[in-house]
Amino acid sequence: MFAGGRCCAIVAAVLVASAPAVARGDVRGVFRIGVEPIGLEPSSDTPYVGSHVADAITAYNAAVTAYNRAHGYAAGSAMASQTIDASALALHATLVTLAPGLEAGGEHIRFRVEGLVGISDHVRAYGIGLYPLDLVLPLSYGAVTPYLAAGGTLRWLDRSDTDGDSGGLFTVRIAGGARIGRHIAVELGVSAYMIGGTYNSAELRSMSSYNPRSNTPPPPADRAVSGGTQSGMIDIAVGFVL
Repeated sequence: MFAGGRCCAIVAAVLVASAPAVARGDVRGVFRIGVEPIGLEPSSDTPYVGSHVADAITAYNAAVTAYNRAHGYAAGSAMASQTIDASALALHATLVTLAPGLEAGGEHIRFRVEGLVGISDHVRAYGIGLYPLDLVLPLSYGAVTPYLAAGGTLRWLDRSDTDGDSGGLFTVRIAGGARIGRHIAVELGVSAYMIGGTYNSAELRSMSSYNPRSNTPPPPADRAVSGGTQSGMIDIAVGFVL
């Protein structure tokens, strides 16, 4: 499990390491709270997890068939467990993401770096976000300042309902928003491309050696392998400029 102290250390290290590179500009702290509806659909082409998709499906379906046979459940019976296809290995989660960071630059062009902590009911994501292009468009009356940012995020991904899994999530993201007054910001993001997932070798091995005479059906296959790709995910965030 990922310890809270380790998470804070990663965020602090990102912010400290990035500060010297942007120190010559106007530097300010930023903080966002966002909601990200993730839906990664599996494919054999997905790096890291893709090569295990077929293995997980085969192992689970073999375990289910043996379980139904051992307990005398006919195909289609309400008591029988059902076989799966690749869609069962999708990773769906709604992450609530905290993003403390720094932005620096001039009046119209800025650079943003963030530490990311995302939590859902069964998935956690920790990492960094980098936006080398952050265009600010001040309006003449100054109450609202629109901006447009482009960059990406790289996060370590972990399922909280299993032990021993590992994974990652990479996102190419474009965001548009507006700063209201001096300290409030509202942001709408579009993830042009996301790729990632988790893999648990111990879960896959235990599925392959599953005892069909067990009183419980095989554990869900997505505990062994889950993830894939996604495009067009829309997220929303509110933030504070320090």
